[in-house]
Amino acid sequence: MTRMLSRSILFFNSIRFFHPSWFVMVMATGIVSIAFDTLGFEAIAKALLVLNLLLYPVFCSLFAARIVFFTRDLIAELRVLSRSWLFLAFVAGTNTVGVQLILFTQENSLASVLWYAAFFAWLIFISFIIFNTLILPRSSAVNSICGTTLLLTVSTVSIVLLGSQLLDVTDENTWRFLVLWGIWILGCVLYLFTIHLIIRHLFFNHFALKNWQPSYWICMGALAIITLAGSELLAHLPRSLYDALGRATSDISFFAWAWGTLWIAYLLIMDIRKLTCGLDSTAAWIKIFPWTRLACKGQYRAYDIEAWGRVFPAGMYTACTFSLAGISGYHLLESMAFYWCWFALLIWLLTLIGTFSSLVDDR
Repeated sequence: MTRMLSRSILFFNSIRFFHPSWFVMVMATGIVSIAFDTLGFEAIAKALLVLNLLLYPVFCSLFAARIVFFTRDLIAELRVLSRSWLFLAFVAGTNTVGVQLILFTQENSLASVLWYAAFFAWLIFISFIIFNTLILPRSSAVNSICGTTLLLTVSTVSIVLLGSQLLDVTDENTWRFLVLWGIWILGCVLYLFTIHLIIRHLFFNHFALKNWQPSYWICMGALAIITLAGSELLAHLPRSLYDALGRATSDISFFAWAWGTLWIAYLLIMDIRKLTCGLDSTAAWIKIFPWTRLACKGQYRAYDIEAWGRVFPAGMYTACTFSLAGISGYHLLESMAFYWCWFALLIWLLTLIGTFSSLVDDR
């Protein structure tokens, strides 16, 4: 009887306190799958696809149950600016699954349904974020900005990423392409608006190492998804618009990729510093590859749900680099993508082990 009661309470709490950050796991798994598919590793890509097709319905069911049974709690959380960013992970996760369905199963109809669901959710969450920003004092709104805030860009551009996959290269789709291109530019503007505040926070405000979070990897990941979406837009660019938009789309995509590449060294250094800080000499094996701590228990444990915010940018950089190589003809980029993809997969695996260990410990 006691065991049944404890299980009921656990199930009840899993719905009431379901965290939208879990959809970052879907985002990360999906983009690593897509990256390995573009590189020709079908077995790995399809295994990750299967996992994502299991995870996504479970998370959606928990999210839907929370909406139905705990509406007040959900709205209260949406009205907190620092929490409202996180709900955009649902949008990006849904679009990522949609891209997987098109690439692996050619389920364009189901992918279209997911696109409309993601777009509708994006409108709702963006409305809450705008409302929260307007009612807060400017200083409070600025202070709440962090790496997670860049989900504004990621979710917005993810709409373009899936939408471009649903386009046919025909002149009849010109207006649809222009809408997607406009949303892509909006994502770029949102990035510029947010990143200058994050840069000021990281480099000019005496940033403390203890405040470093994996979500700051989205500083690179947001640029990577801008690059990937730009490459897809170029691949589906109607001939009638090539002269007007082709060069601009290409230049923005290359600039975003180059800027994202510059972020990588800083992100790696900060991760290494954070993961090795305070360790004694007996932890030399962790100092060799600090991200091993993601799969550890006890005193070396470094996993929390935000760790998935590191995996998505790593996978996205692989996918965007390979895609950019295809449209540019710079085959050296393909070699970069090949080597980086194994780092992304290893980080994904360590984070997955940490996730399961955390769930077992919580029980």
